[in-house]
Amino acid sequence: MRIAVCDDEKACIDSVVTVLEDYAIERRTDIDYETFERYPDLEDRVGEFDVFVMDYQTPEIDGLTFARKIREQFGEDKTIIFLTSYQEIVYDTFAVRAHRFLVKPVDKQKFFEALDAAVQNSNINRNLAIKAEGRIELIPLGDILYVEVADKECYICLEEEQVVCRKPISQLEEELIPHGFFRVHRAYLVNMKKIRSFDQKEIEFTNGEKIMMSKRRYKEFCKAYLEFNE
Repeated sequence: MRIAVCDDEKACIDSVVTVLEDYAIERRTDIDYETFERYPDLEDRVGEFDVFVMDYQTPEIDGLTFARKIREQFGEDKTIIFLTSYQEIVYDTFAVRAHRFLVKPVDKQKFFEALDAAVQNSNINRNLAIKAEGRIELIPLGDILYVEVADKECYICLEEEQVVCRKPISQLEEELIPHGFFRVHRAYLVNMKKIRSFDQKEIEFTNGEKIMMSKRRYKEFCKAYLEFNE
């Protein structure tokens, strides 16, 4: 997850960075962040980031105006977290569908909760790009149950269909593991958000479909699944 932090107060940026680094350690997740003191420095790089932690008001341009530009260009694909010293302007942020609104100084627990939700939002809105029948097709990660290897082909398995994917499962594993997927078997890569139940022999998905579980990978999967659902 890539995060842009924009605030004209260096002290606030430093406190946000401290929380981000604590979050990465405590949640055992990778976070790539970059800080900005001016919105114009960030304006041409919006597409590089998933989450924006933004000051509501800076001397050159207010965060609300900048957030509108993000929504106009990228719709709901970007998560916006506002920071402000003025709690009363929370209602203004509804217009740009801000993900969270945090009052300065930043409260660590509330910021953690905002980041947890941002991770889930990022996974829901993120797409897997695959080449199918000569064109690029975008599949929302939230729609994927699992990936299966069969007869040297990879299949992206959704609730009601399968899509052939030319990427090797090793590449898909690298792309998807940071977003709540796990390799439970040499032939299967599963979306942990779509699991209803599992044991040492099999996994059942939310649509009732079942696949095999590798006994060798069961213990490691249990640990990953529990951490994912904390």
